[in-house]
Amino acid sequence: MTADPGYSRPIKTAEGLGDFAVDRHCFMTKKVLLTGEADTLLTPNGCESFLSSLRLLIRVCPNVTVALPAECQILRAEAEALAARLSFAAPVEFESAKNGMSDFAAILSVGTRRNPSLPMTTINSNGWLARVASVREAIDGSTNQENPVGAVAAACLGVSEMFKRLISLKEQRGGLLDEVGFSFYKYQLAPDDPGPALPAEIRIDALLLGAGAIGNGVGYLLSRLPIRGEIQVVDRQDFQRENLGTCMLIGPGDIGKDKATLVAEGLRSGVTARGFRMELAQLKEKMGRDVPYPRVVLSAVDNIETRHDVQRLWPDMVIDGAIGDFVCQASRHPWKENIACMLCLFQEPTGEPAHVRQSRLTGLPEARVIDAEEPITESDVDIAPPERRDWLRQRIGRKICSVIGEAVLQEISQAAYSEGFQPSVPFVAVLSACMMVSELIKWTQGWGASLEPRFQLDVLRGPSFGTSLPQIRRSDCVCVTRRRNIELFRHQVYGG
Repeated sequence: MTADPGYSRPIKTAEGLGDFAVDRHCFMTKKVLLTGEADTLLTPNGCESFLSSLRLLIRVCPNVTVALPAECQILRAEAEALAARLSFAAPVEFESAKNGMSDFAAILSVGTRRNPSLPMTTINSNGWLARVASVREAIDGSTNQENPVGAVAAACLGVSEMFKRLISLKEQRGGLLDEVGFSFYKYQLAPDDPGPALPAEIRIDALLLGAGAIGNGVGYLLSRLPIRGEIQVVDRQDFQRENLGTCMLIGPGDIGKDKATLVAEGLRSGVTARGFRMELAQLKEKMGRDVPYPRVVLSAVDNIETRHDVQRLWPDMVIDGAIGDFVCQASRHPWKENIACMLCLFQEPTGEPAHVRQSRLTGLPEARVIDAEEPITESDVDIAPPERRDWLRQRIGRKICSVIGEAVLQEISQAAYSEGFQPSVPFVAVLSACMMVSELIKWTQGWGASLEPRFQLDVLRGPSFGTSLPQIRRSDCVCVTRRRNIELFRHQVYGG
């Protein structure tokens, strides 16, 4: 296993799967092939999925080979330049043809067909739809509706399949996906509905707080969209080598640069973007003078206290992204709707005993959670609270200890992350970013939104197993008890 600290977080994430990841200790020695079909690669969506896959793959595997059709010389040149800038442990190999495909432990193809005799996954996208197939031999090839959200989401799902193959993930934890047409507009399977076309212009007045793994994904997607307006990017840290394994924008030449400035500089020229290397509290001192109060806040932070500080800006909308190791979510918090605000939703831990918490999260009796090595049974499902039965039923046969671990991860909206090392993989963070940007676009266009307030999914299980989690405002939260004062503050700083 490579000792390069750039891979420390993906390695730690794989190790956290324990016996579910048979090859967790040797997956870095395996080889991955990235390839595709010319008909798909020569479309904007196909090109986007391919280049995003390359950005992500080099962060979870040091042995990446690219093979492109002869018709894709321009794409090859772009991929070579990208790989030269972003690779950090070993150079990406480029081949002129897909020869010796049996040498690879995992093959990701951007197109419509897959060879069932090979460890191959095929992806493509159309509009808001992300398509991925690791079982069937062919998928729909329509890619006419350009949309980077669907294309990047397809790349995330494809790279997650590569990761499963590399670590030899057991099916009990997450089988290979065959979900054709998951909509990142509706958050459901919708194979024939690409959703509304993107507008010619997307106007924003936003603050992006956090420029790490999720913030990198948000920044990248914004750079691929026709945005206009103003955006401030805030992060107090510089990039370190361990960020190479999780942040899709950076290469070894970016180590030591401040995160906020790098993400801001990568945005399109139609946007006035500024990076601030500071805490949110420091930026607040500038608001109303040097920096405008933002109408929309894109929150990509990793702790509850900062989320609360974000909410206390009381903007028109807060869109938050959160991740565990393989769990990700996005939530929206509009001021003018009866939807939980960030203060309602993100609560500090109560300090309850571990067995009580584990019982609450899983639906298992307290007496059962101590039987860590025992499997989940039908009897456990039968006696579980109604709201946990479906969730437990999907996990019959798995050890209680692994189910407890998954449930704790899914409580990311009620868990504070430390400032230190966090196991993570890039495709989880960027998938959270895809959902955040989806909500941003819907908000700017006045389109209907389905999140009230959040959608959460385990990437290894796939988006069709994701869950929408509605929650109205808590009656004892300040958003209710001090609503009049908040309205006065909003009128003062936002003019309405």
